[in-house]
Amino acid sequence: MLIQAKKNKVAPVSIFFLLYISRIVVSLTSAQLVTTGKMKTDILISICIAMFVTLLLALPAVLCYIKHKNPFDVKWIGLLYSIYFIFLAGVNISRFSYFASTTLNPDSQAWVFSLIVAVCACYGAYLGIESLSRFSAFGFILLVLAILAAVLCNLENFQQLNYYPLVSNDAQTIMKNIMYMTASSSESVIFLCLCKRVNGKAVKPFLWSIVAAFLTIFMLFMSAVGILGDSAALNAFPLYTMFQLAKIGLLERIDVFYISFWIFGIFIKSVLLIYCASISFPKMKNSVKCVISAALALALSIYLSEFVPVSNVKQIVYIVPFAVFCIVIPVATLIFKKRNYGDELVEKF
Repeated sequence: MLIQAKKNKVAPVSIFFLLYISRIVVSLTSAQLVTTGKMKTDILISICIAMFVTLLLALPAVLCYIKHKNPFDVKWIGLLYSIYFIFLAGVNISRFSYFASTTLNPDSQAWVFSLIVAVCACYGAYLGIESLSRFSAFGFILLVLAILAAVLCNLENFQQLNYYPLVSNDAQTIMKNIMYMTASSSESVIFLCLCKRVNGKAVKPFLWSIVAAFLTIFMLFMSAVGILGDSAALNAFPLYTMFQLAKIGLLERIDVFYISFWIFGIFIKSVLLIYCASISFPKMKNSVKCVISAALALALSIYLSEFVPVSNVKQIVYIVPFAVFCIVIPVATLIFKKRNYGDELVEKF
């Protein structure tokens, strides 16, 4: 039993890698899917405010962890969270499929990419959290190197005038951007799902992953605005365009780095969400739970890709589930659920 318990746990730094990548992947999609209005300097203000709002809204999850009142301990609530994880997996897979089928290979069908990602995510989730944590360390290093390469190799393309005027969007649009960016963060529920599988304290890596991810997003969007200027809003994938403009010596284009770390990123996040969905399911064989979760995520992804274009889905579809699962349920758990003394004794032991 002791060996099995250790086998199912990961180091706190792995939680940092997983949650950092999970948040970054959202911003690699089309900017129009996670923002509104003009992509100008005031979007950087929205990112900074969204970071503090996200940290504030993460407090219920942190308090649930500290007070040993985890909503996942209630079976029917765990089932609801499982559905939410499947929903998030389907959305993320559909966004990547949209990018791959419209930009990488316009002659291909989006459902093909959805199928490939879903199958890989199913297999990765079946392997478990340990394998995923090891792979996330490699993905994190690749991600950081690719972002630094894109920013540093684009220094000659920066135009300081692109940052003026400092405010281009009205107050309502700025507030919407703050809300959209905050609602794109599902890391608090992932944290609640995985916290029992962390071999050590999990709060600091969780909070630092939010800060580090938003600072990275700030740097990416600041670079995109400074390099692309007004044309940033005209590009379906402005960050990808920024990578296309970067040069390293004789290597004219390094957009392959963008494609590579997005593939790694979407794989890690999809595996993470399918894994969380499977362990939130009622008692069932692990392989069956992984297959069911991946199949449902695939079905949703194909629906969003083929029948309802992902770019046409209103933000309210993402905001309402975020409010329910990341805020309402954790707060209700803190108020109404009894303390889990079993977890407290295990931690002390």
